[in-house]
Amino acid sequence: MILAAGFGTRFRPVTYALPKPLVPLCNRPLIAYGVDTMLAAGVHELIVNLHHLPQVIEEYLRLEFQGRCEIRFSFEKEILGTGGGIRKVRAILEDSEDFVVANADTVQLPPFRALVEARRSVDALAALTLRHPPAGDGFTSVYYDRGFINGIGQGKGEALMFSGCHVISSRIFRYLPDRDFSGLTEDVYIPLLREKQEAIAGVVDDGLWFDIGTPLRYFTASLEVAALMIAGDFPIPAGSTADRTTGSISAGDAALEGGAQVQKSVLGNRTVVKTGTSLDGAIAWDDCFIPRGAVVRDSVLAHGVVLPAAARLENVLVAPDGPGIPADFDGIRCGGLVAKPIDPSRPAIAEIR
Repeated sequence: MILAAGFGTRFRPVTYALPKPLVPLCNRPLIAYGVDTMLAAGVHELIVNLHHLPQVIEEYLRLEFQGRCEIRFSFEKEILGTGGGIRKVRAILEDSEDFVVANADTVQLPPFRALVEARRSVDALAALTLRHPPAGDGFTSVYYDRGFINGIGQGKGEALMFSGCHVISSRIFRYLPDRDFSGLTEDVYIPLLREKQEAIAGVVDDGLWFDIGTPLRYFTASLEVAALMIAGDFPIPAGSTADRTTGSISAGDAALEGGAQVQKSVLGNRTVVKTGTSLDGAIAWDDCFIPRGAVVRDSVLAHGVVLPAAARLENVLVAPDGPGIPADFDGIRCGGLVAKPIDPSRPAIAEIR
């Protein structure tokens, strides 16, 4: 099961018009990375829960993965939380010994076999993927000792972080609250650990992992994944190519004119970069237009952004303005565009008049 029902509020204004799971990372939607990983591990049946802009996610997945696996969709009229979302599809899951649950906006290569083995070997209620957190990163501590989790938020042992993928026994349905909304962590895992009613295993894996929770994390992940692709350590999405000279990834139908200076950037489908531009750390999605004289540094241009002549951007996420974006949205609005800082700790420049 892939959890894809959230609003992506921290990624607004982009997610007013585009669901977070379809945000492109190096020219491939986030949710596609998760599906790819599951298929490579031998998963044949998928459930995806939906709420915000559900139709476009369903249409994309049906088209992209047609014939490769069975995908069922669970539409939530109101967001049900991780526990409620699983409870809603109980009829599909309860006859399995266990099942995998992962977040749609996390790019990782989970150790599926190790998770299944860790759970089944001791008949644990679940096995969670854990990792050592990045320095200075805020996270909820998951306390791990000799193969088991003994507390979340408080406990004994090594303080790690949950990386978003777990294998769960169908026994979970005994413990999910009999109500629509619930959370696995707060309503099931924490109480059971506190009362020592069930064992919850952990598997520590510090391999490839990117959480795309915020624009800053997304921007950082884009540059790091692009570097892995250029180095040959991560597959390049079909239709895109890597330029080792510039350290950039470009869609096959992106148009880059001679004389444009491009470094460590990503160019999406049908994006046009005119001569005389300067891009460094520019993540331009599909159908963008970057005119002569524009300077883009450490910034993200969402689908359909058309920059005015001589635009200058640094440390901003830019999206087309439109009726879906509230008038009181806290951003820089000008020329049919709206921008907000990527890294709040740094100055942001958005000269788009």
